[in-house]
Amino acid sequence: MRDERRRAVVTGASGGIGAAFAARLARDRYDLILVARSRARLEAQAKRLRKEAEVAVVVADLTDPADLKRLEPKVSAERRLDLLVNNAGFGTTGAFARLDPDREEEEIRLNVVALVRLTRAALPNMLARSQGAIINVSSMAAFQPGPYNATYSATKAFVNAFTEALHEELDGTGVRVQALCPGLTRTGFQKRAGIDTSRFPSFVWMTPEAVVEASLAALERGGVICVPGLANRALVELAGTVPRSVTRRVAAVLGRRFLG
Repeated sequence: MRDERRRAVVTGASGGIGAAFAARLARDRYDLILVARSRARLEAQAKRLRKEAEVAVVVADLTDPADLKRLEPKVSAERRLDLLVNNAGFGTTGAFARLDPDREEEEIRLNVVALVRLTRAALPNMLARSQGAIINVSSMAAFQPGPYNATYSATKAFVNAFTEALHEELDGTGVRVQALCPGLTRTGFQKRAGIDTSRFPSFVWMTPEAVVEASLAALERGGVICVPGLANRALVELAGTVPRSVTRRVAAVLGRRFLG
């Protein structure tokens, strides 16, 4: 029966990790509200998923304050909302002094401002029902400064800190939050960020589907920080044992080589 189904909102749902979340959630008996900029890609995704779920689409550019303000009341009005996946985001690479400041501001608005405002829109009804979850898609870049990837790394560090703070605020309420921190994942993200993916060996990559599976499994266990993949988790653990000045310098060398 339809009233037994759960409901989810997924941003950045037209491709990559967002599309993988949408497909998995449809199989898991969620009805969906999918948000993305591209109407054609979003409608194509919705058409595929309507075999398994009710799917509504919202075409919105969340770097645009007007579009974000238009989406917020839709999220607030979803009294049955069980899951919000804040997946929309992008990165920029290169020496910060040479980057377009307007584009950097857009990056902050999407990766930080939209995520914060949509989280705020979703929480009251979840708290009233004592159930629900929010997955904020972060990155392994959150765990250290990212020279030549400075704004992106900083926005993801914010996402982790924000999500961990909410985790403590929401303790005992029945509402869960997670910061999902994937490493290299085969999506369109790298192309958009200007990253040459041919420089990275094949074994370091994960599929969006594997990332989503790890995220949802961790959410069930109540984990607030999810780093998918054994190798990625090992790197994060290792970085935590090394002085920050050292990891920063190593990141600068790698950034200069791959992103500068």
